[in-house]
Amino acid sequence: MATIKYLLQSERENSNIYIRYSIKKGLVLKRKTGLVINPSNWSKDKGLPIQKDQELKSLKLKLDKLSIFVNDAYNNAIDKGIEFTGDWLQHQIDLFNNKVVVVDLDILTNSIEFYIDTSDKLTRGSIKNIENLKKFIINYEQDCLRGKKILIREIDLNFIDVFKKYHKGKGHSINYIGTYISILRAVINKASLNGIPTHPQFKQIKSIKEVKEPDEIIILTPEEQELIKNAELVREAHINARKWLLLGCLIGQRASDLLNITENNIKTIKNLKVIELKQKKTGKQVVIALHPKALKIIEDGLPYKITLEHFNSYSKEVCKEAKINKLVKGKMRIDDKRTLTVGTYEKWQVISSHVCRRSFATNFYGDIPTSILMNTTGHTTEEMFLKYIGKTQYDHAFQMHEYFSKLAELEK
Repeated sequence: MATIKYLLQSERENSNIYIRYSIKKGLVLKRKTGLVINPSNWSKDKGLPIQKDQELKSLKLKLDKLSIFVNDAYNNAIDKGIEFTGDWLQHQIDLFNNKVVVVDLDILTNSIEFYIDTSDKLTRGSIKNIENLKKFIINYEQDCLRGKKILIREIDLNFIDVFKKYHKGKGHSINYIGTYISILRAVINKASLNGIPTHPQFKQIKSIKEVKEPDEIIILTPEEQELIKNAELVREAHINARKWLLLGCLIGQRASDLLNITENNIKTIKNLKVIELKQKKTGKQVVIALHPKALKIIEDGLPYKITLEHFNSYSKEVCKEAKINKLVKGKMRIDDKRTLTVGTYEKWQVISSHVCRRSFATNFYGDIPTSILMNTTGHTTEEMFLKYIGKTQYDHAFQMHEYFSKLAELEK
């Protein structure tokens, strides 16, 4: 059982009163209480002021209240894995003495704003995620804390546990929650660098990620694209969606960029026709040389603009007409439910706008240098790119082997 004793370490007229907090054998914490006394008014045996006037009685009462405060803090923290250190004890004393001042950046939502304003090279996607974190925190404060602001120093393991349960209750996945815990850690780290105190447990907070079987890579092979090209379509909406679908497989852009391409994006540079655009998610400017098949698709003009929702539904219908019906493992919504159900389906059933970018990256891998493909798709690392198309570093070794084999044939 933890015990408290007060003591003096000086014979000076205004000696500091120290608190010694014995938690267990080998773990004894000692800090100044912020209170002083003349040693002649101090009882060494009792470790308290001698009760001979009202001022000394008031001092003893304050020390008694500090003892209760520290013990309560200890009892509240003991089952939460908190590390008890001298800094922890000092923090409790400061709280008791009202010395811990809440400054602007100590408020978590303010620190999130500060992180956005002062961080360099944040992508639009990153900024959106950080802003979503702020919305999550505000909703959490309103739903669970009656509007009380969360402070940086209050982010401990218990908070993270409650935070995870709260968002699981909202239907968010483990990986989704893990993304925002990672952002939260980055925000707190930056606040700490600017002098904001953090909880002793902060360094124990880790990102979380769900380990699961990798999804099957869904693409449209060149042969399947030919089937789509030659399919007999009647509806104008299907013919238009087919153009977007086949063009997307040849330029490798996200649907948010693909479906917003206009004639203004098409340029001619030294007799080379290209599409020039600024990627919405990354803010990156890219220039894409048009494949001969892409030129053929747009020779009589770009397809007319459609919504992402219509593109997804029409693409499925077009692929169904083209008999893209190989059985694949994928995800789809059953009976218009919100959640995705994993199962084995005919490929046309799991086709969505995302197939365009992935088909481009996969089909041209090995024929076009990886760095050029990455520049077009917007991937920032080769590791991410290879994972995206279901390749490993060993594929490079196989490519090198093929290259050496061809060289050997030429040397014969």
